[in-house]
Parts: sequence; structure tokens; C-alpha cells
Amino acid sequence: MNILHLHGDYEQMGRQHSAQIRRLRPALHAAIGAREVELATLSYDYRAVLSEACDFMAEYGRPTWDMLRGIGAGLDIEWERFQRYTLSSYLLDFRHKMAASTNEDEGIEEGCTTFAVSAPAGRDGMPLLAKNRDYRLDHLELQTLTYSTPEQGYRYLHLGSAGSPGVFSSGMNERGLAVADTHVVSLDIGPGLPRYALMQELLERCDSAPSAVDYLRSVVHMGAGTLVLADAEGGLATCESAYLHSHIEVKTGGWVLRTNHFLSEGLNELWLDTNPGEQRGNSQARYEFVKEALNASFEKIDVAWVQALLSTHEQDLRCLCHHPDETSNKATILSSVFLPATKQVWFADGIPCRTNWERVEMVGQAAGSRTFIISSKNR
Repeated sequence: MNILHLHGDYEQMGRQHSAQIRRLRPALHAAIGAREVELATLSYDYRAVLSEACDFMAEYGRPTWDMLRGIGAGLDIEWERFQRYTLSSYLLDFRHKMAASTNEDEGIEEGCTTFAVSAPAGRDGMPLLAKNRDYRLDHLELQTLTYSTPEQGYRYLHLGSAGSPGVFSSGMNERGLAVADTHVVSLDIGPGLPRYALMQELLERCDSAPSAVDYLRSVVHMGAGTLVLADAEGGLATCESAYLHSHIEVKTGGWVLRTNHFLSEGLNELWLDTNPGEQRGNSQARYEFVKEALNASFEKIDVAWVQALLSTHEQDLRCLCHHPDETSNKATILSSVFLPATKQVWFADGIPCRTNWERVEMVGQAAGSRTFIISSKNR
């Protein structure tokens, strides 16, 4: 795992990011090139869509955009190219809004699973948030654990990818607010804040699930995904992020769960199952499998239980631990368990069934500085 330490204003944080990942520059350029190959297959002219999204980020998403500018400048990546790469998922999803005129309905594979529990579901009543990150194999080498100390706002740690700004998968701040996302292909998308910008803002601004919900209801979302949140007091929340009709809920206990489809009325009709034919329905199958497991182990859920669940290999669409094979460029590249009450994170950097789990603790701050003191160990 690549460990980064960032502080200062957002462009400075971006330049620090670039300096600390310089040895990964060839791998990042390979990932950028792979996305450009995909974008080249699109039959709609995405230039106006890209320009509108960039204009929105320049005005309303400045923290993330300034960070991106710093990363690109530090790595000598041409600005327009880096913008296109960072928004490539949006451009690829947008094809489906154009499908009526382009007949472009090729799909992409999805697999991320995230859930959170708090009392009375957990064995000790303590809240936790878990995620299996199913993503492109070219990001396996690029994975990062980052400690961020912005000029204003809360300090936070987050798991993501080198070369990607904001919180590009999951994270937790010093107040114990934890958040993780999943991707959902939907027709309800448009120029707004992408999830990695939303999660950055949440961790810098908010100290609880209720305050996070207030923020999420106040801004325009780009859409195309879900957020699952847990806080140190056991508050839980979910956000089905959409451009026009986001659906946000708060729970005071139990569990919440999301995979790669929308559940709420209205949004579920705008979700698209874009998986290849033999994988159609895997998001619903994984959701039902984890739901059954959570209900069956109610009041018994702890870190060891979660680690075992994230490593399961059901022989059908319910499989959570996906191994790389010749049919796909995606697999489970990271698993994580956040413990908001104790400010700890367990993570497996790779396929969880084969990878040692490491623990990172936010145990204080050094005298006279705002730098995290951390400790880690294997389990």
C-alpha cells in the first residue's frame, strides 16, 4: 500500500500527492491510456458533456478541482487530458442517456459491496463500516492510504488511488465519521459533485451521520452511485446519489447495505444493469446474500465476522471476493473495515481471502503539529 501524507491548501495537497507517487507515474499513465481507449469507442460526441462537468467543478467543486490541478502539475500531465481521465466514468455512463440516438448500450462490470452496522446488530454494540472494492486491476498498484490535514476542517484518512483527487473509495475523519461508496449506472446523472468530491467535503465538514445528511441534501450531485455512512455514536445513513432525485435516509441502529443498484422508488426505475449477460443480477444477488448474513448474525457481528464475509466465494452471483481471470480486467483489489468509535481501520491490500489484514489507528497527534500518529499490525 502506498502511504501519503498531505496538508495545506488543496493545490499544495495535490502537489504533495504527486511528489509522493512519482515512482508510480508509469502505472498511472497506463491507467489513463486504458481509459482513453474506452473513451475512443464512444459514438456520441462527449466534448460538450465534459465541458459542462468541468465548468461545474471549477465553480462548485474547487477543493477537489484544485487538488486535481496540483496533482497534474506535479506529474506534468496535460490539464485537459487529466480532466478527461478523472471524469471518464461519468462520460462512459453518459452514453446511456444518449442510447436512444446512438444504440450504444455496451455494459461494464460492477462488484463493490458496502455496509454498516451499529447497536444492536454488532457483537459489542460498536459501529463499523465495511467495503469490498471491486475495481480495475490497473489500480491495484496505484492503491493509496492517505492522511489528509486540510487548512480548514477535520483531519481524515482515506483509501483510494494514486492520481485521483478527493476521497476515491472510502475514508474516516478524526470525529469518527466514516463513508464508502459504490458505483451505480443510472440515467439520473448530470453536471454536479462526483462521489469522490462529496466524500471529501463530508469528511472535512461533518462530525456525524445527521450532519452529513444535511450537507448531502444541500448540494447538486453528479449521481451514478451510493454512499454508506456510519459515525462514532452509532448513527447510520445511506445516500442514493442522483442528479435530480437523490434519496437519503438516516438510521439510528441496526444495519444498512448497498451494492450496485438503487432500491428507492423512482430511482430503481432509472438504474441500468449493464453487466454482461451471465453476470446480470449479481448486484441484487450480492445484496440479498449480505442481507441474509447480517440478519442471521444479528447481535454477533464483529471485525472477524466481517473479514470472513468479505472473503466469501459463493459459487454463483452472490460471490463477494472476486479473483482476476482472463474474462475481466476487474477484481476485488481492497477490503476495509472502519471502526468509528475507536478510530481504527482494518484493510486487506489485495484479494481479501489471500491477503494479510493490517490495522491502522488514529491514536493522537504529535505535539505542535497536526500530523497523525499511526500504528499498524497484521492479523
